[in-house]
Amino acid sequence: MPEQPTPPPRRLFNASERVALYLAADGQCTNCGAELAPGWHADHVAPYSRGGATDVINGQALCPTCNLQKGNNVANSAREWQTHARDLFLSQPKRNFTVAATPGAGKTWFSLALAKLLKEEGTIERIIVVVPTDALRSQWADAAEETGLSLMPVAGPDDYDKAGYDGCVVTYAQAARGVGSSLLRRITRRPTIALLDEIHHAGEKRAWGDGLTDALELAVHRICLTGTPWRKDATSPIPFVNYDTDGKVKVDFAYEYGTAVSDGVCRRIEFHAYDGEARWADCGKISSSSLGNNLAEADVSAALDTVLQPNQPWMPALLAQADRALDELRLEIPDAGGLVVAHEMYHARAYAEILKHVTGQEPTVVLSDDPEAKTKIDTFRGSTSKWLVAVRMVSEGVDIKRLAVGVYATKIRTPLFFRQVVGRFVRVRKDEEFNARLYIPAVPALMDHAREIEEELRHQLAVEFERERKAREDAGYSQGAFDFDRQPLSATEATFDRAILNGDEVTPEEIDRATAWCKANGIPTTFATNAARGHRSMQQDGVEVISPEAVPVVAIPRHRRERMLRGEVDTLVGKAAYRMGIPKKDFNYQLRKEGFPPRAKASIEELERIQAFLLKRLGEL
Repeated sequence: MPEQPTPPPRRLFNASERVALYLAADGQCTNCGAELAPGWHADHVAPYSRGGATDVINGQALCPTCNLQKGNNVANSAREWQTHARDLFLSQPKRNFTVAATPGAGKTWFSLALAKLLKEEGTIERIIVVVPTDALRSQWADAAEETGLSLMPVAGPDDYDKAGYDGCVVTYAQAARGVGSSLLRRITRRPTIALLDEIHHAGEKRAWGDGLTDALELAVHRICLTGTPWRKDATSPIPFVNYDTDGKVKVDFAYEYGTAVSDGVCRRIEFHAYDGEARWADCGKISSSSLGNNLAEADVSAALDTVLQPNQPWMPALLAQADRALDELRLEIPDAGGLVVAHEMYHARAYAEILKHVTGQEPTVVLSDDPEAKTKIDTFRGSTSKWLVAVRMVSEGVDIKRLAVGVYATKIRTPLFFRQVVGRFVRVRKDEEFNARLYIPAVPALMDHAREIEEELRHQLAVEFERERKAREDAGYSQGAFDFDRQPLSATEATFDRAILNGDEVTPEEIDRATAWCKANGIPTTFATNAARGHRSMQQDGVEVISPEAVPVVAIPRHRRERMLRGEVDTLVGKAAYRMGIPKKDFNYQLRKEGFPPRAKASIEELERIQAFLLKRLGEL
């Protein structure tokens, strides 16, 4: 006889009961009187968690805000996207619910807050978190404590269902095989929610997917989390998710990088691509090519094999360039750090030696076979040292907000891994305004990934602009492994190919001119990419642009200065709204109450006053 979970008393009001509650409330929130919109909550007067019945006598119609403000829960601290995702789940609870949110956006907090809410309401009794790595077990357990939950990071069989804890945190390897799978199946005979972090890891081995399906078959809800949607792999199916007709995973809620930057949740990132010539021998045949050429897959791998060799000039030149950028940024952000993502362990050790020679400081090296890896990452996170060199150890889930400059020195070219690395540099800290920078080989696949990310940002900024314009109109305003038959021979130094920012590609010549202009005007050259884009726009409008040889101090035309100020003010508004936990439109309304005009109608002087007000406000938040 197959095991069956013990069904809890019915929690959700059915359709006829919801109709009765809506009519009894005359279509208004019983608490605040607001008109009930789609997604309103049917709530228990006597809490379900305390035995309150699910019937119309014990029911009331509430707006989501009033319902979620009841009791002692963490819902009030939610970011806007987390609130929307939570409300979507609560309005139509699914057994399997997939959320794709860009790294750094707060997937961990969202899922733990949702789990706590469901536990307080009595929908679930236990919480199981499944993570990709050992290090993340403790990290999730620590995060759970901040939301009022106690989870045990599983180290042995006695930890799965330990008394005094709300649940446990296990790795995919523990959950999908042996005693761990059996213990989880037994635990989930009580109402349980499973939170699956970076769910695509369940497809690393077919046996893992099968084992996880069996272990969590009885769970009441399974919340699948990912930083990047992926495509179906027929050899290793991933449980608990659905796919569209093109084989791409279907998500129930998505929060993309462009939206996160626009909301002030994530930092902008520049991609600096470097080219170079590589020569290699394949079965005795000598071949050569630049990285930027359209090559066959095997030849791209061979070219990268060659330039990534520590004894060739390409990597030392790239590391030196990245270190210069980090030095300049540290003049403003003294603890800013850098990360090199290496392909092989011996590469990582050699790159660390190169950086030690360049900087005079010993970098932190984190390798998968190092038992002290987690301790080293934690130490680096809290230090002011410059460089961390790792092999995949910090590709996902590791939160080091001071990382600002990265070097992508691996042959892995999948969009999933690339976005995971990008996610290490987009986390924001209070009172910091700068673009992160990632140095990448100028191979077409990586360039395409970078363009795709930047296109998302440009699209979202356009959406935000259109939303602001419509709001003004509505308000009455008019405006892999080595191939042993192949031998790397030689590579040239890394040469700058282009920068990618906000969907634009900036050439080396434009960067040279902008760098000279920054130096002449006392501006850190880390802003050269931004300046180059501005100079290009000026040139298109017939304004004379500087050359590296003769660098006058440029007087920015008034209309351009006004446009730049308006953009800076908009960014500050987004940050202030985010820190206050309110929508941007509500913060804009507060600005109107302070006596400031709409930005579209504001003069330069008025924009400067708004900017000063916002900077002061941000300093107080």
